Amino acid sequence: MKDRKKMIVSIALLSLIALFAVAAGIAISWRVRAMRDTDATKKFTGRIPGRVAIVYYSQSKVRNTGIVAEWIRKHTGGDLIAIECEEPYPDAYFATLKATYAERESGKYRPIKPVPPLDKYDVVFIGSPIWYGSYAFPVAEFLKGNDLAGKIVIPFSTHGGGGPGNYERDVKAACPEAAVLPGWSARGANQIERRMNIGVTGHHTEDDVVIWLNRILPRGSEK
Repeated sequence: MKDRKKMIVSIALLSLIALFAVAAGIAISWRVRAMRDTDATKKFTGRIPGRVAIVYYSQSKVRNTGIVAEWIRKHTGGDLIAIECEEPYPDAYFATLKATYAERESGKYRPIKPVPPLDKYDVVFIGSPIWYGSYAFPVAEFLKGNDLAGKIVIPFSTHGGGGPGNYERDVKAACPEAAVLPGWSARGANQIERRMNIGVTGHHTEDDVVIWLNRILPRGSEK
């Protein structure tokens, strides 16, 4: 009889724990989704010194870098230009890691599709996930094949927790005749958010982008 009572109590406790876990999961899910669906409360007040292109490479279906690129487009009115590989990297993290490690060791990266001419743009944002402490290989290929001399170049990136590394420094080195403004980096989705197919907004919001844009492109800024 005592054993039966203990079993009933144990089942009840486990059920209660499971109920709390489900409730907590629903609360987190709604919180993160609400963050993604909330528009910026900050207002972009800066001056855009010319026509804007937002060139970016975004890896996987989570689209961390792509989300940031869209926020920038929303507030600057720029044209989105996605960098795409001729042969896309796999969506799975470890499969991509294996592929990129092999390319890094050989020094031979997969080619990218041509991007539209950038002659008509004065300001070029360059967005990338951080790979091995700097820009992703498709962005490296883009920088090799496009002359950004005389333009304002603005780097932005997303990372998994290790920070932007040498990304901004390396963009400056790749664009020696461009005016490179201070960049911005966001921590991307964590593993829970990846399973929920939710991107950057678990860590950074659209407001963070607006604050950054107002800082680097203040009113009255000139090319």
